Amino acid sequence: MHAHHKDWKLSGIRRIYSNALMAEIGQFGTGPGKFIWPTAVTLTPEGDLAVKDSGNNRIQIFSREGFHKHGFSFRSKSVKCLGDIAATADGRLLVTDGSKAVKVFAKDGEFIHQLKPPKMDWKSSHGLALLPCGNLAVTDWTDGGKIHIISVDWRNNAILKMNVMEGFVRPVQIAVNKNEDLLVAEGQLFGQYEGRCVKIIENKKIKMKIGPELGNRHCFVNPSGVCVDRDGNILVADEGQNCVTMFNPNASLSAYVVNHELQGPFGICITNEGHLAVADCYHSCVKLYRYR
Repeated sequence: MHAHHKDWKLSGIRRIYSNALMAEIGQFGTGPGKFIWPTAVTLTPEGDLAVKDSGNNRIQIFSREGFHKHGFSFRSKSVKCLGDIAATADGRLLVTDGSKAVKVFAKDGEFIHQLKPPKMDWKSSHGLALLPCGNLAVTDWTDGGKIHIISVDWRNNAILKMNVMEGFVRPVQIAVNKNEDLLVAEGQLFGQYEGRCVKIIENKKIKMKIGPELGNRHCFVNPSGVCVDRDGNILVADEGQNCVTMFNPNASLSAYVVNHELQGPFGICITNEGHLAVADCYHSCVKLYRYR
């Protein structure tokens, strides 16, 4: 259940908990508080959980205690269950769904706008992250994989500038650490050795790559979600292995934090209480774990 790890102390962790399930949010269905394919989860400024359900094509909001508060349609169908959700500091919810736009909603679900420049060339938008400077990072499966860095005028809901980083392989979710490095989870595209890693990007260059092989004990099969905790530790969901693995900031240490009773983990995030939220797609719920 848990073990003492002195080597993790520099990462703010004295004791690592494995498979310490605290709560399950939601169940299979189409009504309020129910999911079909929950594929992404994020934290709102109020500390609530916002969950993107690619089966019901709906966003649902839950309190930190797990109570359903409200939900709304994101006005489209997800393409191949692609897409993500993020929340701005003022509570707006940003949604990608595999289409050529980022949809912007108010916290009550009112549709505000969609960010879509006329020459945007992505075809399969997926992961979404807000950068500290206010820019957006969007992963895209076009031509194997790209990352779009989008500068936004939030007052006028307009895109000011776009930069593109190419050369990725099936980039799924994306996160940002306290050094403003991008962490990109790459899934499996063609063949066993394509993608299957997490790339850490600094100033548009690969600073570090985690995987596919992780020592003699484990390797990534299909990384599907990534997030960073307050101490910079990296947590990676692997849909192919049905697990979540944690790495310290320089990836010299690793440990399983969940490797039982997940079926298709996708989006992950850290709550204000320091717990791990996992969108367990094929169990149609969000699971909360204590891992530290």
